[in-house]
Parts: sequence; structure tokens; C-alpha cells
Amino acid sequence: MRDFYDIVVVGGGHSGVEAAFSAHKFGLSVALVSKSKKSLGRMSCNPSIGGLAKSRVVREVDALGGVLPRAADMSAIQYRVLNRRKGPAVQSTRAQCDRKKYELSVQKILDENSDVAIIEGSASELIIEDGKIVGVVLSGGERIGAEAVVLATGTFLGGKIFIGDVEYPGGRIDENAETGLSESLKNMGLKILRFKTGTPPRIDGRTINYNNVRIQPGEEDYVPFSFDTMVKIPVDEQVPCYITYTTERTHRIIEKNLLKSALYGGKIVGIGPRYCPSIEVKVEKFPHHPRHIVFLEPEGLDTDEFYPNGVSNSLPEEVQLEMLRSIPGLEDVEMTKPGYAVEYDVVDPTQVLPTLELRDYRKIFLAGQILGTSGYEEAAGLGLLAGTNAALSVLGKDMITLPRYASYTGVMVDDLVFRGADEPYRLLTGRSEFRLLLREDNAWLSMLEVIPKSVFYVLAPENYERYERWRKDIERVKVFVGNTGLSSKQAETLDVPGGTKLADYLRRPDADWKKVLDMFSEISSLEEIPARTFRIEMKYSGYIARQLSDARELRKLEFLEIPENFNFLKIGLRSEAVEKFFRKNPRNIREASRIPGITPSDIAVLVGAIRKMFNDKQ
Repeated sequence: MRDFYDIVVVGGGHSGVEAAFSAHKFGLSVALVSKSKKSLGRMSCNPSIGGLAKSRVVREVDALGGVLPRAADMSAIQYRVLNRRKGPAVQSTRAQCDRKKYELSVQKILDENSDVAIIEGSASELIIEDGKIVGVVLSGGERIGAEAVVLATGTFLGGKIFIGDVEYPGGRIDENAETGLSESLKNMGLKILRFKTGTPPRIDGRTINYNNVRIQPGEEDYVPFSFDTMVKIPVDEQVPCYITYTTERTHRIIEKNLLKSALYGGKIVGIGPRYCPSIEVKVEKFPHHPRHIVFLEPEGLDTDEFYPNGVSNSLPEEVQLEMLRSIPGLEDVEMTKPGYAVEYDVVDPTQVLPTLELRDYRKIFLAGQILGTSGYEEAAGLGLLAGTNAALSVLGKDMITLPRYASYTGVMVDDLVFRGADEPYRLLTGRSEFRLLLREDNAWLSMLEVIPKSVFYVLAPENYERYERWRKDIERVKVFVGNTGLSSKQAETLDVPGGTKLADYLRRPDADWKKVLDMFSEISSLEEIPARTFRIEMKYSGYIARQLSDARELRKLEFLEIPENFNFLKIGLRSEAVEKFFRKNPRNIREASRIPGITPSDIAVLVGAIRKMFNDKQ
């Protein structure tokens, strides 16, 4: 072999970049294999970062010194906070980014902050000797040695592009697929799934009729994704997006040409995403909906191209253009690139450990779409975890896992590893039992609590010092608030009875925080970020305490053993749960709760029955 690296990362997308960047921080030699240096960090789909649940993952990545949050802030052209009128558990920041500037920002961060070796090419085979990874073979035949490998191949693994009846190998339009690597993985005995995703056509913004669409401006009251971002974009400097809707005519065009779609014409066998379906699926599955929303998103500052979010499809080009022109505001639109579907190979994620290492092959880690996920944010979270654990494995140190009560990355890994994926996995707030613990504002605090100091300090030493200071400041203020009652004058100012505890007042929905900050320098001395976390935790303290209690109880229950030959039939379970428990034969509550289709009430019945059996024996 010509070269040897401690770690080789295959794939230069969001997952591969985070894996390589985190691994290099441990002082190891790291190579990143990518088709082109210029495509590192490329946004294959919509030019945005964040959204529901996803924005929390972005902040988890930022807490640990990752690339994606900084690149998003460096390239952002608009920010919005979703669900602003709802509670903090579902409020999420979303940034519209300049597509080209984003990938240049990723490359700049890598170039200026790491010595990762970039190897242009694609991997065609893993080299396994005596059941151990020793390197990779590139498509040109070059062999590169490695002690550990991270596979982050995105949609390129066996990728195939579909536009109507046109199909050809590719991971992105005009970019070749990785074909040999799929065969290598199959030869290793791994179960391979076939998934599908898609993207809409791109359109010329100069041909949009802006009088027929609704403007969606940016917002000023937001918190950047990275705490290292010091300057916010004034709202008058942000670039607007626009909103329009499909029409009955749009739907008739799609229905008329449905069999010309690669998806419905029988060409595609891969399973598509349930929560981000193509326009053909929306029209076919929801005929009672008279229209579907379309977001017109600018691709950047130096281009006229727009991304019509909501109309991804695999229809023929001429049908795509006809469909677009049936949408208000797009009556005379010109299409710059057609939309397409892409089908690709996925490794069944149940073959992977919670560390993201393959169960049957040590020091081979998987991250991103190869594990069945979809989305930039999901890929980045998995990439950071995979890269970190690859480095720890090479150093002979204990690898880390992320509990689901502390991070959405942990929720995602737990779901994938124990439940598997029967479609492209997308993070949603509803996937977590502890949504109020997984808020945007407290990602830094959660990471501080669950990542060992020795690991955290390698990944982001500056962050560790900062977060420790913030944590101590919050604890100090909490003690002060808990021990402080309002004087008669203070109570009168706040319009509450004298002697009211300050903590009780701050829990009130109508608490006047401005007056409180004027009264108590002990609280106003908090910096902006910890002050935000403190304020939310005070306001929702009762609910948060309950979820923390539930999380502790769940951790205790998870390893409650299920007796051998336990009779699930006689404890009042649903017939579906009985069938699945007998088939899967879980050893403990943790395994039982991760069986697809098993509900929290099924687990409650099972726990109650086991406890009763135990008590009856006392």
C-alpha cells in the first residue's frame, strides 16, 4: 500500500466532513476520500440548515466543535424561528444559506483548522484481513492502509438517477455513483437495503411573477447556530423567500402523467421518505387536498436560481415544466435544471452498534445516509459521533454513546440501531419522549453533562471552559432564586402578595422578566445564552422536573430483565404486541421498547406484569 492513515473517511458530504474533522483533533492521521475537493460539503438538496428537531442537532454539533453550524452562519442569507408562538420544546431556528458560499465555508474551515488529507477519488472495496479492516481500494486500483474506516457515502452508494424514463448511475446529477463498494459490503455478509430520495427542479428567479406569490421575510430575533458567530444579520439585509401553492390544474397534470414518473412507472424499487414525499406521492395519496404549499427559496446571492421546495419529482422534463407553470407566480417560469429521483444502497442499521461501529467488524464505522437517514443535520450528528469513536477506537480508549434523553442524535442512533429503518429516517420532535429536555437553548448543557470531559476537551476545549462557566453561573443563580423572597416593595412592583418566593414568581406565565432583571443584579449578570436557558428552565420547571424523573425511571427500567420463557399471552397485551414479543424474544425492557410497533402502553403492561411476578415471589 502506498499510504497509511490511522483513519480513512469515505465520502465528503456533511457526514464525512464532520467525521474527518472530529477524528483529526485526537492527533491522528486522517484521510478524506472525496470525488472532488471542490464538492466537499455540497448541499445536494435544499439550501437550508435547521428546522424542527434538526436545529437542536446543529447545536449539539456546535457544542462539540463541529463544522456545519459555523458554515451555516458564514453562508446564511436569512433566519427564521419556526413555531415561535409555541413552547420552547418545538421552537426551531432555520437558516436559508447561499449554496455555493456554504460549501466554500466548509472547505475554508477544514483547510484552516485541520491537516486532514483530501484524496480525490472513490472507494471501490474495503480490504479485510482475518476479519479486520486494514484499508480501502480506490476505483483506480490504489490501495490505502487504515486502522479504522468511516463510511459516509451519502446517496452515491450504488446510486441511480431517474428523470421520467431516463435513468443512469449517479449519486447527484452529473456526479458518478460508487458501485464497487456495495458489492464489497455484500461480500462481507451485510444486509443491504434500497432507499430513494429526490429533489425538485431549479428555476430562474428572474422569471418568477412576484406579484402572485407571498413574501416570507427573515427575522431579527434569532440566535445563530454557532456560539462563535458574533454578528447577526440585520433583517433588512436578509434575503426573502416566497410562498405559493399548487393548484387543481397542477394536480391534473401530475395525475395525467403519473405513469411517466419513474416512481410510478415501475423503474424505482427503493423506498422513499414518508415525511418528505415527492409531489406525485402527495397528489396520489392525498386527493382530498386541493393544494400543497411550495416554498420558493433563493439559492444564493450571486445566482438567480431558486429552489421550489415542495415539488420534488421524477417526471419527464417537459412535464415538470408544464407542472411548474400551473403554479401561481410561476406562469412563465424557466427551468434551469430538472428535478430527479435518486435510488441508493443502505446498510441495514440494526447491524451497527450504538457507537456506529459495525457489530461484526471492528473499527468500521457508518454515518449518514448509508445508515438510512435523510437530511444534512442528521448526517452531521452521526458523522461527528462516528469520527470521534473511530479515533477513540484507534487510541484504545472507551468509545462514547449518546443517551436518547440527552440529545436528538442519541434518539436517532437509538431508533436506527434497535428499530432499524424501513424508509429514509428523518428526525422529528415527536420521536423523543423527552422533548422538553431536548430544546434548542440547552444543547450545550446536555452535551456537557453526557460527554466525558477527556473527550469534550479534545473536541472543543474552548467550549468546555465556556460551558462550565455558564453551568456554574446558572446553578449559582438557581440557588439565589430558591432562597430569595420578595420584599413588600418588590412584591408591589410585581403586583403579587408580599413574601412571594422569587422562584414562584418566575414560574408564572405573566412574570415580568424586565422588572426582575432591574431588581436583581444576581440574575441580570448572566450572559445571554445561559440567561435564555435559565429563563426557560424556570418557566417550565415543573414540566422539566417531571420529564427528568421520567427519564431517570426509564433508565432504571430499561435493564429490567424479562424472565426466560415469559408468557406474554396472559398479561393483557394487544395481540400485535404478543406476536412481536414472542418473535423477537427481548431479554430486557430496553430491547422490548425498541421493537417496531411496540407502544409505551405495551411497555407499561409488560413492566407491571414483571414487577407483580417479582413481588409475588417475595
